[in-house]
Amino acid sequence: MDKRFDTNEAAAYLGVKPKTLWEWRNRTPIPLPCYRISKRRFMYLKSDLDNYLAQCRIDIPCHLGVSND
Repeated sequence: MDKRFDTNEAAAYLGVKPKTLWEWRNRTPIPLPCYRISKRRFMYLKSDLDNYLAQCRIDIPCHLGVSND
């Protein structure tokens, strides 16, 4: 069974503030998937969070990466 997170747990898992999850749910081209439990409570599945991050991933070519100088 997939791990379930409330808003604070999901934010901690992703390393962001809970307000960021609200913005990702409502203001991004790729909405963050979640389940509305009540008017102000949401539930997130770990697999949905992982898939969301994978969809938002940007690959940077090595020659544009950070210099080790």
